[in-house]
Amino acid sequence: MPSKYEEAVYNVLTDEPATPNEVAKRLGINYKTAKDALMHLAMTKKGVRYKGSSKIHLFWREEV
Repeated sequence: MPSKYEEAVYNVLTDEPATPNEVAKRLGINYKTAKDALMHLAMTKKGVRYKGSSKIHLFWREEV
């Protein structure tokens, strides 16, 4: 189920990789909410990319 913050999270993403913590701080929401919205976007929206490496999660937006 999409989060009510999904559109705001999507608009914060740029072509520069960002962590869920950075996105959460920009929007004033908690880490889990940001990470859940980012993961959902990465799975459902074309142009949202994800790279995970141990404890680091990076998300960015590509032009499609």
